[in-house]
Amino acid sequence: MAGVGLVNASNPSLIVSLHDVAAVHLPRLRKAESLLRSLKVDQVQYLFVPEFHGRYRASEYPEFLDWCRRDRSFKVSWWLHGYYHQDRPVSPEPEVELHFKDRMKRRFLTAGEGEFLALDAGAQRRRLQAGLEEFSHCLQGIKPEGFVPPAWLFKPDVLLPLLREMNLPFTEDHHLIYDVYRGKSRPAPVITWATRTLLRKYGSLAVCPAQAFLFRKDPIVRLAMHPHDFDHPLTVRNIEYVLRKLKQDREFTLPEKLDWTN
Repeated sequence: MAGVGLVNASNPSLIVSLHDVAAVHLPRLRKAESLLRSLKVDQVQYLFVPEFHGRYRASEYPEFLDWCRRDRSFKVSWWLHGYYHQDRPVSPEPEVELHFKDRMKRRFLTAGEGEFLALDAGAQRRRLQAGLEEFSHCLQGIKPEGFVPPAWLFKPDVLLPLLREMNLPFTEDHHLIYDVYRGKSRPAPVITWATRTLLRKYGSLAVCPAQAFLFRKDPIVRLAMHPHDFDHPLTVRNIEYVLRKLKQDREFTLPEKLDWTN
């Protein structure tokens, strides 16, 4: 993180992220980048999935690797995003028993993609190690700035020590950004769209602009895009509308550029 200017936490900030950066989504990722360029977003988190759903290992797709490695008109902060991005095991892994609240999160907040919520510490360590190896193979010379568990679902007492062990300095959940090394967190509500059902799709068109208004006094707001958003023109227009509104009063930043010393 050397040479990265810090952003004062008192300045209203906007963190834009593109989730599920995986070979299977390459045409959608191109559409996302077109939107980012048109809105002059100058820094974005890209959340890299090493082997999406156990079928799309990044290093086996040269066109995707070329896309990942190319120069851009904006800064990309590369993050690791799970390994399979799927909670149904590709190969059997030990799981821990989930309490009712976590079972409900796993069922309703994601479509079978809460990969890190139920894995025990050993399984999480193996996934992280494998993810870092694939990341370094695909993005040579780049170190991930952090790790975001799929669907933002994880147990802090299990995952945070592993991230410190593996030198992954930041992570996030639905409500907070965590500085793993310092043991600090900052509130940062997230606006994100859902399209897997008609109810979620059309509900997001109303909810996301309302959230942008409700979060107007929050020092840090996150806006998260997913590749499947770009299959739906109404959703894309809604993202563009919300992003234009947010950028009027906020400066773009990244988690690693926040001032964590206070």
